[in-house]
Amino acid sequence: YFIIIDDLWAISVWDVLSRAFPEGNCCSRIVTTTETMEVALACCGFCPEHVFKMESLGEDDSEKLLLQRIPLVSGNQQFDNVLPQIKRNCGGLPLAIIIAASLLAIQPEKLEQLGCMQNSVGVNHNIEGFMRQILNISFDSLPHYLKTCMLYLSTYSEGCLFLKSDLVKQWVAEGFICAEEGDDMEEVAGSYFDKLVSAGLIQAMDINCNYEVLSYSVHHMVLDLITYKSIEENFITVVDYSQTAIPVIDKVRRLSLHFGSATYATTPASIGLSQVRSLFFSGMFNCVPSFMVFKLLRVLVLHFWGDIGNTSFSLEGICELFWLRYLQVTCNVIIKLPDQIEPMKHLETLEINAEVCAVPPDIVRLSNLLHLRLGSGKNLPDGVGCMRSLRTLMYFDLGSSSEDNLWELGELTNLWVLHLTYSSSLSCEHLKKKLTALGTSLGKLGNLKSFTLASGAAGTAVLFDGSGSMYSTPVFLERLELLPPICVFSRFPKWIGQLHKLRVLKIAVRELLMNDIDSLTGLHSLTVLSLCVQTAPERRIVFNDGAFPVLKYFKFRCGVLYMSFMSGALCNLWRLKLHFNTHIGEKYDNMLAGVEHLLNLRDIAAQIGVTAESDKKVIESPFKDAISNHPRCPNFHVKWVDPIEEEHHQRQERGLSGEKHGVLEKAEARNKY
Repeated sequence: YFIIIDDLWAISVWDVLSRAFPEGNCCSRIVTTTETMEVALACCGFCPEHVFKMESLGEDDSEKLLLQRIPLVSGNQQFDNVLPQIKRNCGGLPLAIIIAASLLAIQPEKLEQLGCMQNSVGVNHNIEGFMRQILNISFDSLPHYLKTCMLYLSTYSEGCLFLKSDLVKQWVAEGFICAEEGDDMEEVAGSYFDKLVSAGLIQAMDINCNYEVLSYSVHHMVLDLITYKSIEENFITVVDYSQTAIPVIDKVRRLSLHFGSATYATTPASIGLSQVRSLFFSGMFNCVPSFMVFKLLRVLVLHFWGDIGNTSFSLEGICELFWLRYLQVTCNVIIKLPDQIEPMKHLETLEINAEVCAVPPDIVRLSNLLHLRLGSGKNLPDGVGCMRSLRTLMYFDLGSSSEDNLWELGELTNLWVLHLTYSSSLSCEHLKKKLTALGTSLGKLGNLKSFTLASGAAGTAVLFDGSGSMYSTPVFLERLELLPPICVFSRFPKWIGQLHKLRVLKIAVRELLMNDIDSLTGLHSLTVLSLCVQTAPERRIVFNDGAFPVLKYFKFRCGVLYMSFMSGALCNLWRLKLHFNTHIGEKYDNMLAGVEHLLNLRDIAAQIGVTAESDKKVIESPFKDAISNHPRCPNFHVKWVDPIEEEHHQRQERGLSGEKHGVLEKAEARNKY
């Protein structure tokens, strides 16, 4: 095994963790990171030669990172005078440099204040002292509304990851957003979040293969600062069961309970609960507090884990929380919602990240509900067309929902995000009718930004021609994911070519023709493209100069790899993922012609279907040769898998070498002309 344990803070923690690993020398490795030398030595048996001390950034790299964030400073004499001192104070630490640069980019007048900090730091230079000073300056420089949003992050424990979408909705529910008339509250909240990221106070953490940020966190020094200020202002009360100090506060506005794996933890009796507006809980099933005492709650977030014997959790009394606007539950047991939920008139977000026993039928009468996300597999409630305030509707099942309710989706004209699953076993004819109803409804959703149709437990494949079901297109659509095996289009739908704001497209087609490629390359905003083609192309797929100017991720799945990239095509591509088969007697010369033209390519991953060991040798060498021509030498990964299903044209020629050169030469001549 190879295990990485990040940010260990105490030897005692390592003593507990190390007992989980067998002793011996079996070529396994454990890497730990820590800020404390004593912890590092304990982790390697007090052998200093096994400790690798991370070096700080050098002067050149520090200056480069600083200048990346500060525009228009060249020739500024005052800046040139202060720059060396700022670099010295930052000590080569990226966070310190980013905070300082972000502060100067937003408020250049702070330059003199940063320059004067050399006197306060003085000869006994302490980088942590400088960090505390610059974080204080950065926080104090924020407008009041961003300070409030920043303090809210002290609800999270150290190292905890959070989603932008969650925070945005919670800030709105708390009433933190100052939006002018006509501005959308959530869009304004999103801009607040982006400003805090730009200031370096919130850090992007997890990034998926599409290079999209999935989660964020705050550095522990930032968390220490906002926790201290939050205590000063009685903004949030945090009870961490791993700490001995218990706060004694009569009036608590927001309460965050971090009970961890403690089995019998309870809310301290010394804390007054009658005025609590927000409750955050993280811990075991048995320790979840009775939320019925929190009559003024606006935000309720429950993250808990059940032991053996804990099979369900009831939210039956939740309707008594009349003022509740935001409810999120994440757990590993079944959630029982109340039979009637209509009394929760102010509820804006209902998010259950778990299996739900049943959906209350009167949920369609929650007139203020904006975001509805329930555990997958449930059918759309009858009368779903009445929920016209909805912006997010996620994880309801296409197969088990009635056709009438699928037609009613077209009434949800304020919908931004629609994510449906399919886990039922229906006849192809039945499924086609539902897809037709769904397609017609989608054409009416003029504000839709994201639509996903993903498979669940079942995997019925339907060959579908949806061109006739879309009378108009959702022109604001930015993400479209029609994932196989549910829906495979016979041809590339023409209406997709009209979605000029589309950034993410994942689609499966039976056949791809050259004019389909022209329609695809007309989508100039695409950053992610996943294309599954069932039938091997008759001719080489050629991407010409200017194709996909901002595409960063391209996944292509087809039985035959038959592709060329001209100079200037996919000029910003970072990751290329291919899935294809080997074939007996096939020649693979120029199988990936022009890959060297993808100048920003960083990573190539291939899944190659083989039937015999000899196939690996035939394909591996020409594939590596093609990639070796690339000037940047991108990372290269190959995984050998079972062959994927593929179809062929009747007059398909199996030799790839001959025709390829002809098509390539014609394309090159056309580009030259």
